Amino acid sequence: RLGADGGAAQGAISIELVRYEAALRAQHERRLARFFLPSERPPPQTVRRLPVVASLRVSAMEVGQRSINFGRRPVRDLHENTVLLRNRSAAPLLYKVSKSGLSASFDLSIAKEDRLGCVRPYAVRPIRFVFRPSLPGPFLDSFTVRNLQDVSSAVQVTVKAHAHRSASLHLSPHALDFGPLAISAAVPPPRVQHGAGGTQRLTIVNVAKGARTCSVSVAPELLLLEGGAA
Repeated sequence: RLGADGGAAQGAISIELVRYEAALRAQHERRLARFFLPSERPPPQTVRRLPVVASLRVSAMEVGQRSINFGRRPVRDLHENTVLLRNRSAAPLLYKVSKSGLSASFDLSIAKEDRLGCVRPYAVRPIRFVFRPSLPGPFLDSFTVRNLQDVSSAVQVTVKAHAHRSASLHLSPHALDFGPLAISAAVPPPRVQHGAGGTQRLTIVNVAKGARTCSVSVAPELLLLEGGAA
């Protein structure tokens, strides 16, 4: 039976010989006859005791951060983070990291070399994971760090975020200001100027990874018909 933390346990294992061959005993008797007289021969020892001594320790761990909030993140973007696992005992710590198994857990990926491992006494080991949201909206999931040497020791790390779809197009400028214009049928010369009539340029930039097809439409009230009538 094991004692408290920091104590020592002592015991013994008994090994008893219950059956042996007669030829082996006769050989043993001849060897004893070389050194002892018949009256001085020791009795045969059929029982051996193996002492067992152990020093007891409690395995304790600590997780540095139990709640992680990524805030607003674009969909499909990769975001890496690290959780620190500290071994607070004098014995090596064996641990295992497991995900919740829910549908949201597919957006979390634990580094393969950090899912199962060992931490030296009083040492710290980083556990790396990647968050990649697949759907827009609020995200809430968790993963668990378990102490394999103590089934009652487990820490749950909560991951929160709000994923949103990033814009695929960028417009420059965001507003077109022609300034005061006289009603006239004459079309100004094609030139770029701001605030004094003429032609202005609108730049469309594709910031998405794939190709995009764009269509530009103008509100009817912004069109001037021929003859100056609105």
